Amino acid sequence: MSKHNIYVDGKVHVRRAMCPTCIFRPGNLMHLQEGRVEDMVENAGDFGCIPCHEHLDDTTNPVCRGFFDHGGGNIAMRLAQAMEVVAWA
Repeated sequence: MSKHNIYVDGKVHVRRAMCPTCIFRPGNLMHLQEGRVEDMVENAGDFGCIPCHEHLDDTTNPVCRGFFDHGGGNIAMRLAQAMEVVAWA
């Protein structure tokens, strides 16, 4: 099992709303190095994701809502929507 298991019970779990310190909110609330968010999005590629940092230690890690909303998401996130397998966490 992947450490960041977003796919559980036939659903891709996505955070219902952006957390208060989401890396996609303006102002660099997580104090990341400049360019780090862009690097994370690039590393996720077409079929990966960024899990919500507030749930990294949970058994099920929902996808970061900011990532999900970021430019319509990547191919995997759009496919999950099209297949109606998104579960809001």
